[in-house]
Amino acid sequence: MTTNPTTQVKGPPFLALWLRTMRIPFLQATIVPVILGGVIAFQVAHAFNLVTFLLTLLGASLIQIATNMFNDYFDFKSGNDLQVKHQNPFAGGGRILTAGLVKLSTHILVATTCLVLGSLIGLYFIFALSLPYLFILGLIGVISTYAYVGPPFRLAYRGVGELIVGLNFGPVMTLGAYYVQAHSFAIEPLLASIPVGLLIAAVLWINEFPDMDADNAVGKKTLVLRLGYARSISVYVGMVVTAYILIVLYALLEIFSPGITSLTSLIALLSLPFAAKAIKILRVNYKDPHAIIPANANTIFLHLSFGVLAILGFALGAALGL
Repeated sequence: MTTNPTTQVKGPPFLALWLRTMRIPFLQATIVPVILGGVIAFQVAHAFNLVTFLLTLLGASLIQIATNMFNDYFDFKSGNDLQVKHQNPFAGGGRILTAGLVKLSTHILVATTCLVLGSLIGLYFIFALSLPYLFILGLIGVISTYAYVGPPFRLAYRGVGELIVGLNFGPVMTLGAYYVQAHSFAIEPLLASIPVGLLIAAVLWINEFPDMDADNAVGKKTLVLRLGYARSISVYVGMVVTAYILIVLYALLEIFSPGITSLTSLIALLSLPFAAKAIKILRVNYKDPHAIIPANANTIFLHLSFGVLAILGFALGAALGL
């Protein structure tokens, strides 16, 4: 069998390429807190509008897509992604730009378009629904989208990127989704968002382990890099354990619903096997970018399963409380 020497290796199909470029699988970071805010609005404020909810989900997703793409763009421009030697799919960026699959100009144009569209949805809510305080939450999200790795702020390079991610994909999105439905704020969505914020921060945290050498090479002093392996493992375990402690405390203190219905949120404890497996693998393989992959994957499944189960628990509590 002969091979045509002029045959070129083709990239992935158009749709697959852009799903990968936008890092669509990571949209769970947005989907979980937005749904959580909507469910708690129904449970606490007895308010829920499906069209408004779907627009909220779309706008927040566009902002995250812009964030993902800006991160890849600026990490490529800084040389960070070019320093990555491992093949861990959960770290090292999307590798779209390093592979030359999308032009830089096209990449930044799409990222900016997503940011503008997401912002326009937010502005629509502010003026059409008279939600002035949404401007503050939206401004935090929009500024973070650029400032996370964009110059001159480059917050991820200054050791605060993990905090920014936890706040944005925890309290900011959950409170925003709740506010759009209830037209007011409450303590319940804020409390519910903290475990989710901790677990999405844990996803970023463990994904930074394989990138420590590459980050160090370009001066990207993430908090994981600053603390070192041993202390970073302890912080990771602390974030995961705290998320479970909080969900138990909320149930025992009947924060979201009275009596037996408060216990429905404990269904989130069913996600514990993902937590245990991730911690076990991390402790043994924290220096091996390939062997740590199952820990990266289990942390993502942990955030997703914990979030979905917590949402289901709150929804059941609301239904039983009617």
